[in-house]
Amino acid sequence: MVAIDGPSGAGKSTVARQLAARLGFAFLDTGAMYRAITWHFLQNGCAPAECAGEADGGQARMRAALAAARLRLEQGRQILNERDVTAHLRTREVESQVSAVSALSFVRAAMRDLQRQVASAGPVVAEGRDMGTVVFPRARWKVFLDAAPSERARRRSADFVRQGRQVSEEDVLAEIEVRDRLDSTRSDAPLRQADDALYLDSTGLTTDAVVLRLFEFVRADAAAAGAVAGGRA
Repeated sequence: MVAIDGPSGAGKSTVARQLAARLGFAFLDTGAMYRAITWHFLQNGCAPAECAGEADGGQARMRAALAAARLRLEQGRQILNERDVTAHLRTREVESQVSAVSALSFVRAAMRDLQRQVASAGPVVAEGRDMGTVVFPRARWKVFLDAAPSERARRRSADFVRQGRQVSEEDVLAEIEVRDRLDSTRSDAPLRQADDALYLDSTGLTTDAVVLRLFEFVRADAAAAGAVAGGRA
């Protein structure tokens, strides 16, 4: 198990996916799982911002929607109730609500169960915000991947451009700062670096350089035991 945590826009998904391929491990994109549930809530009109005025903050409706959600991962795709929703997970609507959804304890409990179920099938690289601290505290390799907020905003803005959307870096930076605050201050599994995690600041580094650094980190520890059976130099 390689557990990679870090803030929004640090490059976790891309790095984790490529590292998993290089190690011969499965890839677990937990951020996309939370995005899929957020999209599901939005489709059902019960995202946190949409029902904040209700007596229970919309929890009854959100719990019902969650109970009706059948989420599975299939070759890197998010399949929700037999529909591939992967293409919908990077919209600004989802971006604006995912931290609030992720802060809900009943959502986190359901996702933790699913994440552990997926990981039980074999070696995996998992990325998220509480992989090394809560979901997989006994992971052999833990990483906290970080980058300067301005760098993360630049990367996320470039992602939007590739999707055909024009969003200023200033607006993206403001959203990232809000997400950082929400993710790091929530009561259930806040974003933080595990005590035994490798800290890596990816500011100014290419994806290839980060993946190589982490591959060497895993290989150096595992080489004597032969733990990385499918690794490639």
